[in-house]
Amino acid sequence: MTRSTRRLALAVLASACLHAWPSSASAQAPAPPPARFRLVLDAAFGLTQPSFSDSRTLTEYAEQTTIRTSYEAGVGIGAGVALQVSLYRGLGILVGYSHVARDLKGTVDVSRPHPLYLNRPRTASADLSGYGYTESGIDLDLAFARTAGHLDWALFAGATLFQVEADMLQAPTYDDTYPYDELAITATPSTPVKESPTGFNVGGRLDYRFGSARRFGAGVQVRYSTASVKLKATPDATETSFNAGGLSVGAGVRVYF
Repeated sequence: MTRSTRRLALAVLASACLHAWPSSASAQAPAPPPARFRLVLDAAFGLTQPSFSDSRTLTEYAEQTTIRTSYEAGVGIGAGVALQVSLYRGLGILVGYSHVARDLKGTVDVSRPHPLYLNRPRTASADLSGYGYTESGIDLDLAFARTAGHLDWALFAGATLFQVEADMLQAPTYDDTYPYDELAITATPSTPVKESPTGFNVGGRLDYRFGSARRFGAGVQVRYSTASVKLKATPDATETSFNAGGLSVGAGVRVYF
């Protein structure tokens, strides 16, 4: 091979390398820019089980009838949706709505006077069934989010506007027949009682973003929220108070844009 031929071959090889380098670099697509909006869709599970009780006293047969009622809610199942907006370096706001429903069970204990004799009260107890308890919440939070590769995480805290509705005992009915020595509760009808307290929430979320565009993902969320609730079943009942909310976990899909 002559010197001129070697020079020509080196020139061709150098030209090929220069043309191949940009195409090789372009094969590694840059990471997508950080998402400004995050849409969060979750199935939600309320792990805290609120319980509460009340009592009432009324006059019957010239003596006092006492009705004591206790309630206990089960694990809640529901859903939530939230939109998070990053405004400056990951710091932004989050607005969300959640709804969780629970079964509510309980007992009622009654002490009722005898219609024919003084100081001979009769007692009866019954289980409460078919009752329900729901919590809806609107969250208004400050949020901070970051992305590292396919992982996306967020921390948030703020106010929660609750809507609480509980079925509570209205007035029991009795099997009360002559000679009136025995008392039996035949029905425990319920009445819905509502309140809208304001509380707070704090929580975090960890998500995984799919694909090269990373516009969709899935993740988990943990949240603690609370607000003081006061309910009164009937005008003659005592007021019961307890904390709504509690610890909840969620899992679902995410959309980034």
